[in-house]
Amino acid sequence: MIIQCTKSLLDKIGIKGNELASSEGHEQFPDSLMAWHANFVSINRRKAIILMNNETRYPIVIYRPSIKDFSKIKELIREAIMEALRMEGVRKEVIEAYLDKAGEISFSKTSSRSMVAKMNNTVREIEFMGTYLDEEAKIQRYISLVVGRLIQISGSNEGFYPFEKMLEYLGSISGIDIDEVLDIDLYQLKIQINIEGHDIWRRVLVPATYSFRHLHNIIQTVFDWQNYHLHEFVVERAENKPIKILMDDDPETLEYINIDEFDVRQERFVALEDIFPEYNEVMYEYDFGDAWEHTVTLEKVVKSKTFQATYLDGNGERPPEDVGGAGGFEEYLRIMDNEKHPRHQDIKAWAESQKERKLGPEKINQWLNRVTSGSGFSTIVI
Repeated sequence: MIIQCTKSLLDKIGIKGNELASSEGHEQFPDSLMAWHANFVSINRRKAIILMNNETRYPIVIYRPSIKDFSKIKELIREAIMEALRMEGVRKEVIEAYLDKAGEISFSKTSSRSMVAKMNNTVREIEFMGTYLDEEAKIQRYISLVVGRLIQISGSNEGFYPFEKMLEYLGSISGIDIDEVLDIDLYQLKIQINIEGHDIWRRVLVPATYSFRHLHNIIQTVFDWQNYHLHEFVVERAENKPIKILMDDDPETLEYINIDEFDVRQERFVALEDIFPEYNEVMYEYDFGDAWEHTVTLEKVVKSKTFQATYLDGNGERPPEDVGGAGGFEEYLRIMDNEKHPRHQDIKAWAESQKERKLGPEKINQWLNRVTSGSGFSTIVI
């Protein structure tokens, strides 16, 4: 494997000119798949190593590397590639086969102005999606998932997504179909709204490497909530303080949380597999005024070759937005059930924009399919 570095990165690694490999001969597949361009840059006022695969433009980020990290940079690069591909659901055997074929890491100068321009574009895309950089992690788990789904244009050729191209070529060098590249654990989750006397729930399949930000958007989608309000996840633990997983892009949410009472985590950077199956149940609260509590229960783990969430089935219509909590919901149902009630027509008109729309499974799954497609993670603003 050849890592074609900018001068700034070569200086940090400390490699001398006579130790560099040739920068030529890695322009065409399959050699181009074994080559990565790399730069040492500042993002969010933090130093980072940005790697971009020559063939697919798939990005990987090593964030805030220490001096010690540069002394073991080869091991760190291999680990980062393995972690990024694993988050995509790539089979362990396929990742190992790729790394074996790529061979020992060597370093060279950048190969051409064209490749440097492409790498610089990748750096800009990472800066643009910088909210997905975890300050606490060296190897970034979610930025590759996001930037790898930004469309790339090359000359007059059709656009492509780096992650799709990466999967295609990993299958090609492994001698298997693209459908066989992935081996994904899907969590079958039942999501129940906790309202006494009502049985309102949805069942979904969700990749284990999805984040709790993904899960929030999935819940919003399958219940057709409108994402107007704040939310949080809580994991109760018998012997430790509860884990509180927060929507960390709201400044007040982080500012007023009691860190002595909770183990606080940021939902963009917590994978479902970090919690499940060690803990079988998670509480999700949406709208702290109406306080709609949802119990999210892991029912089973299913193997799949598809990296996406899927709606399976459900029961019951959720309460309208801003109806006033459980008490307001009961009052709403009582009025709607009585056409002679003086407020019936007013409440009926109000509810048209607040209640759950009647959506079929096909439409719900179309929306869920956007959770990791295109330029972001969500069918809803994130």
